[in-house]
Amino acid sequence: MGEFGIGRMAELNCVSEKALRLYHQKGLLNPVRIDEATGYRYYSYEQCSTVDMIQQLQSVGASLDDIKRLLDGRDPSKLAEMLEVRLASIDAELRQLGMARQNALQLLESYRVFQDRPLCNQVILEHIAERKLVTFGIFNPRSLRLVDDTESFLQEWEINLRLTKRHMRDAGMPLSLFHRVGCRIARADLVRRDFRLDASFVFLDDETAGMVEGVETLPAGTFLTLYKARYTDENGLNAEMVGLSEMLDFAEERGFEVAGDYYGEIVAETPAFLYEGREMLFKLQIPVVLAH
Repeated sequence: MGEFGIGRMAELNCVSEKALRLYHQKGLLNPVRIDEATGYRYYSYEQCSTVDMIQQLQSVGASLDDIKRLLDGRDPSKLAEMLEVRLASIDAELRQLGMARQNALQLLESYRVFQDRPLCNQVILEHIAERKLVTFGIFNPRSLRLVDDTESFLQEWEINLRLTKRHMRDAGMPLSLFHRVGCRIARADLVRRDFRLDASFVFLDDETAGMVEGVETLPAGTFLTLYKARYTDENGLNAEMVGLSEMLDFAEERGFEVAGDYYGEIVAETPAFLYEGREMLFKLQIPVVLAH
């Protein structure tokens, strides 16, 4: 059996001599011989596979102490058990990284929208593709209805957002989804111009939707849309209420019927850019069809 020194062993296996000494200290890889006079370590070619095994287990997150226990136990089922636990942990980390990536993309999108705002205060007819969303109840009864006093409403809505965030936490939902929470008004209330909120919601992209339970689908369709750059208009009124009235008037004048619920989507929020308070760029959306 050929043997060679620690330097050659380190070179062949792409590890440091320090690592090999640590493997020896931990009882993972004992040299085939140690020179009594110099203390120099010698290894065999057969031991290279042990180094490969140690490095492979380290690459999936096993510590040297974990590897030592596996080697001492000599039970392959323990290795399988450890790998299954590690795989579950890796999957969880990947989900968190996926959420973090989506958050970064959304913040970047918000920044770009603020830099190049869409046309505001203009009712537009547009086709919108199918979307995924998750909905929540209105947890603060004092925020159930839009009112002209925007300061009062926004304070109550902020409380509702805090309660929504708590609900998400208690339901085990990732709090990274808590952003740009919009509101919904049921069609029956909308056509009566009773601007009573029946739910809040968050739109999800396909990747995020796969990570969340209870996802709903908003079908593709034709929508009247209207962007508003501030929640309080130049006359001090609730810009969302004013916008909804404008859109319903537009529909009546041009022969459209309301075909579904209203969705008030938050496109971007100023807290992302270090402003105090909560101001927002939002998009009012009402599905419509031509009246018969």
